[in-house]
Parts: sequence; C-alpha cells; structure tokens
Amino acid sequence: MRERQQETWRPLTRQRVAAFFELFLRCMVWTENGEREGRPHPEIVEALLRALVDKIIPWVDRMRHRSRFERHWPMSLDHFKEVDNDLELYLPRVHAGRPWQRIRVYFGDMAREREQRRREERERRERMRDHVRRVLFP
Repeated sequence: MRERQQETWRPLTRQRVAAFFELFLRCMVWTENGEREGRPHPEIVEALLRALVDKIIPWVDRMRHRSRFERHWPMSLDHFKEVDNDLELYLPRVHAGRPWQRIRVYFGDMAREREQRRREERERRERMRDHVRRVLFP
C-alpha cells in the first residue's frame, strides 16, 4: 500500500485516537526514541503531522460534545494537555488554527466543569460529616 501511495483508515474511535497520541508523543516529543541525534526520521515526522492535521484534529473537533464522563470525550484530558503544550511550542500554525482553538475551549470548559463538580462533592461530604457530628455529639 505504501508503494501505491494509499492509506487505509479504520473509522476513528477514542481508543485509536489515544493510541495515535501515544505514538505521536513517543516519536515526536520524547527525544530518546529518535535516531542517534535524538530526532525522528523525516518521513515519520511528515506522516505523523499529516495524519494529525488531516485526520485526528478534525475528528476530535467533530466528536466534541458536553458530557460529564471523560470516557465520552474524544480524547483524555492528559493527552490534550500534553499535545496542546507541544503544539504550542513546536507547531504554532496548527495550534493557532480554528479547529484546535475550538478543541482548547472545549477542554477548558470540561476541566472547569470537572473541578466544579469535585468542589461541590467535597462541600456535600463536609456538610454530611458536620451533620453526622451534630447528631452523634450534641
């Protein structure tokens, strides 16, 4: 297939996107996995960047929707944070593009909502603990 310049892609899922980001981070960012000089092979760089820009980012942009469960998000928050940082440092044009900016806003909102839910749960537990103390120790 490589000789015929064809690509076959199975439909993307959250697990496949996570696997791509793991591969992307291992090949492109963590320099110990590169060649002797610590740089990845130019063909690998081109293929990964093309896949990131042409397939992965548009898919994540399309699949974002409000959900309180992280398993329904198109990618994990940890992958987002690491890739966002690396795009900002090494690929500013991709980072500044509209699809990635929409993804940044989405994950910013999801992180704020998650933190708010954690805070509310912590406050609810404190109220319950105080209530139990008042009942047990009048």
